[in-house]
Amino acid sequence: MPTVRDRFEGLGLRAGQFWVLPDVETGYFYDSNVFGESVGENGDSGVYVSPSVSLRSDFGRHYLNLRAGLDHYEYFDFSSQSRTDFDGELEGLVEISSDTVLKGGLKGGKFNQEPGDLEYPTIGVPTSPGEYYKLDSWASLKHAFNRLAVSVGAAFDFSDYDDVDGIDQDFRDGNVTTTGGRISYLASPGYRIFGDFRYNWRDYEGVRIVDSQGWRALAGVEFEVTRLISGELGVGYNEQTYDFAGSSTTSAFSYHGAVTWNPTPLMTVKLKADRTIEDSTFDRAGRVQDSAKLVVDYEVLRELVFSPSVGFSFNDYENSSVDDFRIEAGAELEYRVNRFMSIGSRYKYSYSDVTGPGLTDWDRHLVGIYAKARF
Repeated sequence: MPTVRDRFEGLGLRAGQFWVLPDVETGYFYDSNVFGESVGENGDSGVYVSPSVSLRSDFGRHYLNLRAGLDHYEYFDFSSQSRTDFDGELEGLVEISSDTVLKGGLKGGKFNQEPGDLEYPTIGVPTSPGEYYKLDSWASLKHAFNRLAVSVGAAFDFSDYDDVDGIDQDFRDGNVTTTGGRISYLASPGYRIFGDFRYNWRDYEGVRIVDSQGWRALAGVEFEVTRLISGELGVGYNEQTYDFAGSSTTSAFSYHGAVTWNPTPLMTVKLKADRTIEDSTFDRAGRVQDSAKLVVDYEVLRELVFSPSVGFSFNDYENSSVDDFRIEAGAELEYRVNRFMSIGSRYKYSYSDVTGPGLTDWDRHLVGIYAKARF
């Protein structure tokens, strides 16, 4: 079933067996805490522009989709914090037979560190945003045997960080290789019971972030009920062994959830939650991260969509007294003037509750208005 946001997309331009969907958004924003500080916050305003283009195939059985975008934010007073990000992604599917499907993709780009991030090593207030590059790739092969389905796959993620204020960030450069698969069984129409296992190798430059190997195992259910609600829920365990003297192993209960619910044709609810083991720039044994996000898109009128959201993340560091709990909440209101143009406003609130020596809480408000053209 199409989501509310799907109906707000452009019509696209036909180009052979592809649809081209270009759009551009520009607007004004106010940032109450540019550097994510707990005292002496510095606020600033600015303008931004975000063009993007998507290319979607119309092959029938197979597909090939591409997207590329750019975001430029220009601060009026703290011009050193102005930044330009770009990203792109490619995803494809080949239906080898009615029972066998090959999928794969690439995504990556240039990004900037979020202010106030504990994993962002700086001295004082950074004079410029911390830039980094990412390139992620993945592939999977799935085959169905009547009610049973088996998939195997692999992924390779690469990261490269630029230095900030003379502080070497090369130790954060590295790659993560993941391989594994899933077995699922169609227990009844719309419900599949699954078991999922993934093994990973993490390799970094230098010794500050420690190389490691680990795994994550989940058992759960995939579901699609009358096309109104679909997703998957799973629980399990994950473990990561770090390569340093004493060879510390971090392990924890794990869960995963991704649900899309359309209670009415005018509302879409999306929920995503995960518990994973992540690496750290200052704790050699890593951290256990809980995260969840809820987004609602409600079509108040045919031309008006209201989208509130709330999310959180909690980082529990294994060999450190530091804990980091962050909440993000916000809302977007978009009015479609016609099929080519819309205007709207956004608000986002971030709050970081940090415990540890020399660490204090901080919060941040982001508010803006925008206009968007799509074709």
